[in-house]
Amino acid sequence: MNSKKWSLLAITLIIAGFAGMAYQGFEFGDENPYHQQKWSLESLNSLSVDSSYDVDVEFIESPDGSNYIEVGGNMAQDTIDKLKSASITGPDVSIDLTEKFKLSFLTIDFQSTKQHITVALADQAMIDEISFKLHSNNGHFSGLRAKDIELTTSSGNLSASSIISEELEIKATSGNVTATDIQGETEIAVASGNTKVVNLHGGLTSKGTSGKLTVIGAEGPLDAKLTSGNIVIKDFTGAGVIHNTSGNVSVSDQRSDSLDISVRSGNVTLSVDPEFKGIYDLKAVTGDVKAPDSPMETKDLIKVRTTSGNIKIH
Repeated sequence: MNSKKWSLLAITLIIAGFAGMAYQGFEFGDENPYHQQKWSLESLNSLSVDSSYDVDVEFIESPDGSNYIEVGGNMAQDTIDKLKSASITGPDVSIDLTEKFKLSFLTIDFQSTKQHITVALADQAMIDEISFKLHSNNGHFSGLRAKDIELTTSSGNLSASSIISEELEIKATSGNVTATDIQGETEIAVASGNTKVVNLHGGLTSKGTSGKLTVIGAEGPLDAKLTSGNIVIKDFTGAGVIHNTSGNVSVSDQRSDSLDISVRSGNVTLSVDPEFKGIYDLKAVTGDVKAPDSPMETKDLIKVRTTSGNIKIH
């Protein structure tokens, strides 16, 4: 089919779409009403939220010494009804922000339904648990403090900043994950999408199937596994285990006495660590190896293996 026929087909489909919308009276979807609700809490030990909306979540120090949770945004009436009937006083809080499935035909909705959630606490100590389960939605989380934090989405982007926890777990089946200014042991799993971590104090475990992993400014042990995509590590301090099936690995400005890097198909590049006094153990089945001589002053080990790819330390 030549370009003229493709253009004619595209124009025909556009006209058919507008004709269908005209037949439906150009229905652009019902406007969701705005609803805002605030609950006062005696205390808060755990917070669990199930949402089919995008969310913007912020934990703040209470401005008046009281504890409260406030939710606001455009939402479906059935969601509003559930919030109005909810009895929330703490210390264990569950909030249902799901809506009933609605089948619509040729409707367009430009209205934002992002839910803004503010949690204000007089005591800034970590609570026990925070859990957010998003369906096919995006989420931004700021200032969360809890011993255990779990943030998940089926399809959407997740970003977390200024988080303090003992265990932070972030999961996305499809979507990008960004974590900035994190304190605590962190585990990130992304099936399809990019992962970026900036300024982390604590161990990082990152697993991905398809996408790019970027880590900038991390202090603590690193365990990174990726099936397809590049791995870029900058300004890293700690022991590291990095495995990549298909893609390049770059590690720069690192302070590490223990690295174990393996790549099946791809190149590995490391910068010289002036403080490393151990042994370079470098082998490439197919590829070139370029590196300075091992200092051989300690038994510390940097081990790199590639099946098909070059190894370079410079």
